[in-house]
Amino acid sequence: MKRTAMDNAIRSSVVVLGSLAFGYMSLELGYKPFLEKAEQYERFVQSQASQHQQQQQQQDGQEEGRWDSNNISGWEEKR
Repeated sequence: MKRTAMDNAIRSSVVVLGSLAFGYMSLELGYKPFLEKAEQYERFVQSQASQHQQQQQQQDGQEEGRWDSNNISGWEEKR
């Protein structure tokens, strides 16, 4: 009697795991185009943000060179 209960439990667990795997695969295949578009959009947004940050750093670097207090001697020579 114990053997049949154990067999039923194993059989039930295999069915549950199989249905979970099937459900996961069907969701993965069904939403794959949407997931790819979302990943592509995320990469695009990140690249835009990094480009904007690099441009901001370049502008800050240029402004520091123009208005640096160490350049006072250079300004006095031009007068």
